[in-house]
Amino acid sequence: MENSGTKKVKLFNSTKTLVGGVVMLIIAMGIGRFSYTSILPLMQSQAHLSVTESGYLAGSNNMGYLIAAFGSGFIAWGTRRAYHLRIQLVLCIILTGLMGITSSFLCWMILRFLAGVSSGLIFVLSSSLVLDALFSDKREKWAGIFYGGVGIGIVLAGVLTPVLSFFTWRGTWIGLLIISIIIIIPVWSFIRDKELKPITQNAESLSSSAENPAIFGWILVAYGLEGLGYIVSATFLVAMVKQMPHVSSFADYSWIIVGIAAVPSSVIWSWWASKVGYIKPLIIALILQAVGVIMPVWLPNIFGVTLGSILFGGTFVGISMLALAAARMSRPSSGNRAIALMTGFFGIGQILGPIGAGIVLEVAHSYSLSLLLATLVLVAAAIILLFGAVISSPKAAIGNLNHARIHPDQELS
Repeated sequence: MENSGTKKVKLFNSTKTLVGGVVMLIIAMGIGRFSYTSILPLMQSQAHLSVTESGYLAGSNNMGYLIAAFGSGFIAWGTRRAYHLRIQLVLCIILTGLMGITSSFLCWMILRFLAGVSSGLIFVLSSSLVLDALFSDKREKWAGIFYGGVGIGIVLAGVLTPVLSFFTWRGTWIGLLIISIIIIIPVWSFIRDKELKPITQNAESLSSSAENPAIFGWILVAYGLEGLGYIVSATFLVAMVKQMPHVSSFADYSWIIVGIAAVPSSVIWSWWASKVGYIKPLIIALILQAVGVIMPVWLPNIFGVTLGSILFGGTFVGISMLALAAARMSRPSSGNRAIALMTGFFGIGQILGPIGAGIVLEVAHSYSLSLLLATLVLVAAAIILLFGAVISSPKAAIGNLNHARIHPDQELS
């Protein structure tokens, strides 16, 4: 039995691991990946970046992220995860700053692609390192806090962008580089590997999640459509609000609200899934996200933008967690392959979404049509998943997924 001193040491170590993980997600996702959304209007107005080019830059970043997230699952990292994490963190920070140094579209494409690769590797490796440590110390309930780092990063980038924009779009990118250095230095020593016992699914989990390839196929298609639909708002939300009459000054706040809503979302959706299973919350989350995406078009005012931002921010992290968990539990004997396929389909959607939306924007000269199409895609995803759950038998599709647990490094991609 552990004494109080040992418990305090474990608590202290778990806290350091968690804080380090949150900061890594802030840099990799909030700044390295999603800060582009808040900086995009500056680049469009000051660097004369067209909407089509904007879509291609987002697609390039998503392509890099896809390659990293999909490919990292086939690499044996061993006990050198912390070493590789530190390298990727340095690269991610440097690549962010370099965006403000050049004005070449080709260079931007390369930088956003490499930043996507770096962000993807940091996400996968930090998830593996941090969650393995938390599960080993029996702090698995802290996992939702860890993923809240994505939302915290979005909030930080959203708050800093209007301030740094005083130095133009170049200064904003370079300023985020400086901020990233400042916040990573205090937790640099927290990024370390820990000797752990293997964490596997327990017998109860395996017995309660019978193999059900039928529902997996429906989840796979729905998740691919989620990638295609959500990324339009994730790329163009701030730029769209900037063009809305009487609301343009609220544009920067819309992305901050998305981040604030995302912070507790993974905890909330995980709690609900533990009560009713993964499929039902996933369907509801897709519908709520669809409403959030179209809301600024329905109500082009502060209320519509605010509600839409809350619904969008409160669902996009949760949907990934729920979908990947459901997919893994529907195919417990080949969970890693299931996650790889899910990541691939989602990544393809993320690449095609902003490129297609950029082309539509160039033709229609309005964000409304792109958001409407994205909404229809998300509604289709919810309908397909509901239909698949019914076809696959409610007991098999929903009941058997209740209370399922997943391996920590496969919880989200």
